[in-house]
Amino acid sequence: MGNPATSMDNPASIVEAVLDNLPVAVFAKDATDDFRFVLWNQKQERITSLKADRALGKNDFQLFSKESAEYFRKVDESVLRRGKLLEVPDEIIETKEGGEIHLRTVKLPVVDPTNGKQLVVGISEDITDRVKAEEQVYRLNKNLTKTNRELQDTQLQLIQAEKLESIGRLAAGVAHEVKNPLALLLLGVDYLSQGIDPDDENLKTILPEMREAIDRADRIVRGLVDFSSDRSLSRVELNLKSVIDQVLLLVRHEILRANVTTTVSIPDDLPNIYLDMSKFEQVIINLIINAIHAMEDSEKPHLEIRAHAETLAEAPKNQGARTIEVFRKGDAVVVLEVCDNGKGIEANDVTKLFDPFFTTKATGVGTGLGLSVVRKIVELHRGEITLSNRLLSQGAMARIIFPTKLEPAQ
Repeated sequence: MGNPATSMDNPASIVEAVLDNLPVAVFAKDATDDFRFVLWNQKQERITSLKADRALGKNDFQLFSKESAEYFRKVDESVLRRGKLLEVPDEIIETKEGGEIHLRTVKLPVVDPTNGKQLVVGISEDITDRVKAEEQVYRLNKNLTKTNRELQDTQLQLIQAEKLESIGRLAAGVAHEVKNPLALLLLGVDYLSQGIDPDDENLKTILPEMREAIDRADRIVRGLVDFSSDRSLSRVELNLKSVIDQVLLLVRHEILRANVTTTVSIPDDLPNIYLDMSKFEQVIINLIINAIHAMEDSEKPHLEIRAHAETLAEAPKNQGARTIEVFRKGDAVVVLEVCDNGKGIEANDVTKLFDPFFTTKATGVGTGLGLSVVRKIVELHRGEITLSNRLLSQGAMARIIFPTKLEPAQ
């Protein structure tokens, strides 16, 4: 086959012309004669680069590599044993140039009605381009996964770097907070060193005060150690109120030094949320420090931290976020708000607040990475954060929305 007859009056010529113009390869082998080819259309010629006059009358072992021929023979014999159609989703033919052709082939047993010979008929679709495209997509996806992993590692390093800067800002305050309980302990030790009288009524006061001082110093030091730890995101179910209390302990000196009054309004029945304690502390510390700086010119600086649970009436729109929307209408969430009565946000700065290295502070004060890192941490928690001016009073408000169920980290 390969040279269709010029006359269309001959039925055999019509069949030959149809077969040669099909977009799929069609071939047939005589199973009674060592599986020699008796049909080979033009598409089969193009796929294999073998002309029909060379292929007809020969078997697979005379045309293809030994490995390919042995595979084809096993498939052909299986078709005969089964006595029905067999699909081979990816059949590979090796080319002379060392390349590969991928075929999606169906084979079926057919009996030639003219002579009773048992034939194996094959119909093959060239899927080489599709296979190569899939392999390319796989490689691209693999590279994308690797790049994404490297990006996540870089983001975690950036978070840690910004955290170290926060530790530097808090170091003096933490030292001061630890110094007070240590001074109390020293007074207690001096008193006890004079001799212990079991009947001394002062012991009932001194010993509990010493234990409380130890506990306070321990909480402060442990809090700083946990905050400074470098680890990947690890979320556990936490009570938001306890987290805020721990953060306020770390920043207490900063708040007192700036004469800031603080109000915390978090209901006892607020649902727990899934947080990485260390990284979330970094978020709140950054927001509180920013609020303190924003209230430097306020006569009565006041910081308000409040939280509540709600069911979303509509999905929040986090302008500028580079993530897909993670909330839907009707989701149960916890909303945390950190409010100040400072100078507020300038209109020109609204769209740039989360940009890396953007800062409204004086040169040399901060890196400008704080809020960009804050948003990344919130996104890692599958949350949303917005910064805006307060509507009914002076100052700004940071609003964070968290899911109440554990969502996969981004």
